[in-house]
Amino acid sequence: MLLTMTGVGSAGAHGLAENRATLVLRDQNHLSVALFITFSEALHRVLAPDRSFQEFVLAHAAMPPEVFKSALLEAERRFQAETLAETADGDQLLFERWTWPDAATVQQALRERAMQALVAPTDHAHEAAFEVRADCQAAKAIHSVRVSFPSAFARVLVVSYQPKQVWVEPQRASPEITF
Repeated sequence: MLLTMTGVGSAGAHGLAENRATLVLRDQNHLSVALFITFSEALHRVLAPDRSFQEFVLAHAAMPPEVFKSALLEAERRFQAETLAETADGDQLLFERWTWPDAATVQQALRERAMQALVAPTDHAHEAAFEVRADCQAAKAIHSVRVSFPSAFARVLVVSYQPKQVWVEPQRASPEITF
């Protein structure tokens, strides 16, 4: 059983898509998280909160790739440090094995936002969310968990579940699968 947490809300400034996370509990003590985050907004909040969004996007889109990659790695370190999970017993869970989108892909998204800001600054901007993954292993079975995410992510809609698994034999129907 995993504690289901949800939050709903409207999009924020700059056409922010709803950030979301999926928590999956496997083998009673292995928790995976898949985050889908609008990176340009989150990066702006963590790397240049004192600049306007347009200034941030234009500056970071034009950075040399190695300079941008360094800034992105610093943001990722902060995001990882601020992504927290705690069991009902108060045990802190440490997410590991993070996978992030590559710097070139993120910078290309910023370039697209910069072009859109220059060509049609009043149009609604749409940016695909980038997927980020991590895992943690608890010493004992997890029955419930509380999570918190970096404030740079704004609101995060969380979906959680523990998968049910059944084998399906060749040329046979599975047992009834319920939802």
